[in-house]
This record gives sequence, structure tokens and C-alpha cells, in this order.
Amino acid sequence: MNYAAAIVAILVGFAHSFVVPPTRGHFAGLKGIGGQTLHLAQVDGSSVSGNFVIGPSDGESSAIDAAAAFMVDAFWLQSPQNLLTGGDIGAVSDGIRSTLTQHQASDFTDKYGERMGKRLLDSSLITAKEEGSSELFGLVAIEARLFDMNEKIIFGADKSESVLKTAVASLGPKQRRQYKDSSILEIVTDLTPPEISVVCVLSNLSVSPKARRTGLGGKLCSEAERIAKDEWEFDKMFLKVEEENEAARNLYEGKLGYELQFGDDSA
Repeated sequence: MNYAAAIVAILVGFAHSFVVPPTRGHFAGLKGIGGQTLHLAQVDGSSVSGNFVIGPSDGESSAIDAAAAFMVDAFWLQSPQNLLTGGDIGAVSDGIRSTLTQHQASDFTDKYGERMGKRLLDSSLITAKEEGSSELFGLVAIEARLFDMNEKIIFGADKSESVLKTAVASLGPKQRRQYKDSSILEIVTDLTPPEISVVCVLSNLSVSPKARRTGLGGKLCSEAERIAKDEWEFDKMFLKVEEENEAARNLYEGKLGYELQFGDDSA
């Protein structure tokens, strides 16, 4: 199976070349590697050993809460792009930080936490901890989602599940039993319109300021790719990245081999 990325474009007005990237883009490509304990090079200024254990979170509330707090501190408040703070983390009050963490925990719980009944679509929150420690140093998420190939729209979690539930509910009891043990790919192929496919989406990549420039972000992505390829049987990975996020684009395009798929000015 070829894991090289194909190139598909949907920009405002359609682009005739890929010299100028869109405002927001998706990228795709899979290489996937295995491994559990990763020994990464330490760089000047890094305060960690460089030995990280990377693997899926168990989805329990304590793990979700820890991941949410990490995401707020490492991504929203201390990202290289200064998303919320303008470079001054002290400008964010404890109350605002607490509210952000609660919203983030709610989002993570809906997507990756424990729930009654099985999710129709796979999802996983992958974390990195320093060997011998419970402290988080990085995380990334992957989710199976429905994709409208004509409109170039990746559906959100709720809409993806709604489309699938509607498709299955339209069947009679006997037909439903036939699909009881079917894979999502089979259900999507047989029961949804031909323009709908199922894809794997990478999101929420975040690395602690203490572990940046150690290669941890790339290793988190590689583990996500491995799970998507080996366990979920996808041959591509999609993700969104802001045009202005040069550090992320250098990682995805320059180091990991992701290629432009299409732009989304509405994201």
C-alpha cells in the first residue's frame, strides 16, 4: 500500500497552483513507526531527559483533566504564536485559566473520554510522559471522521456520528443485524452517498515549552500515524494548520512529508 499523500485542492476560487498556500490548509501523508519508549536528542535549554513514553490515554476522567490542563498551559497560554496572551502568560487570571481548562476538559471528554456505549468512530488521545514520571510533556489526538469529497468538508464528531446513525436507522431489523459487526469503512461505503468517505484526522498537537526542539512533536505524530495505519487501517492522515503557523508547517511539511490537500477559509 502506498502511503504517499495525494494532492487535492479546494481554495476560495480554486487555486491553479500550490505556490501560494491558502489561509488554512489540510495536509495528508502517512509513514507510521512503532515503539513505546522514545529516546530523543536533548537540546540546549531543555530541562527534560529526552526519554519519553508515548501511548494512548486510558480515557479516565483524571487523565482527561490532566490532558486538558496541559493543553491550556502548553498550547493556549504558551504556544510560540502567543494565541491568547500576547507573550505575557501572567496577564491571564486564575479564573480565566480555570474556565479554559473546564471547556477543554469537556471537549476532550466528549471526543476521547469514557462513555456509555461504544463510539461509532474511533478516537484516541495520545500522550507523552517523561520516563518514570506522571508529568505530561506532549499530546496529540486522532479521530475517524466523515469527509465529503465533493465539498471538501471534514465533518465534526457529532455530525459524523449523526450521518452514520441515520444511515443505519433507515435499515430494517434484518439489514441492521447484517451490519452489526461491520467495520465503519463497510458501513460508510454501503450506506452513505458515494461522495462520503471516512478519514483519519490529527489534531491538538501540543508540546511543553520544556520539551520543545527535542523532536517530541514529530514522534507524537509518528505514533499517531502508526495507530491510524496499523490499528485503524487508514492510508492517509488529515490535519488542519494555520497558514501563519510556520513552526507547525515546518514540522508537518518539511520534516514529516505532509502535503497540501485543500484550503478552508471558513475554519
